[in-house]
Amino acid sequence: MERPRIQQKMPEDRSGWHRIDAGPHLEILFHPNRLPAGREPDQIERPSIVVAIAGKREQALRFDPFSMGAHYHIRPGLADQIPLPIAEGQSPLDATMTFFEKPLRFRGLLALAEEDEVASGFRDEELRNAAAQIRDFSAAHKGP
Repeated sequence: MERPRIQQKMPEDRSGWHRIDAGPHLEILFHPNRLPAGREPDQIERPSIVVAIAGKREQALRFDPFSMGAHYHIRPGLADQIPLPIAEGQSPLDATMTFFEKPLRFRGLLALAEEDEVASGFRDEELRNAAAQIRDFSAAHKGP
């Protein structure tokens, strides 16, 4: 018997997560290398970006620009992962940031997550600012 799918919630344990300021409509958290519980350390880098609508606990989107198997989710837990399209010479994080730096694409993902109302509520500048913060946290994690 298959277990019913449940939409994943925002992390309760925020250790290692960085809060990204994306304005009043979105809650965005970034983790530079999230190792899933029970997993043995390996050579795969696992940055994760989770997005919820302000005031909701459920994740609307999750981006996993892993060094291998990069993907993203719309309504994580309810739908399967979607491979992240990566251009030649592009890093998985850079491929993910195109969703933030081209707000129309991000709005489309929110609409697919059935969050149309919020998709039109945030400003493009807020999303581009979030991308800059994520890039800064990622660079700081990697070091010089």
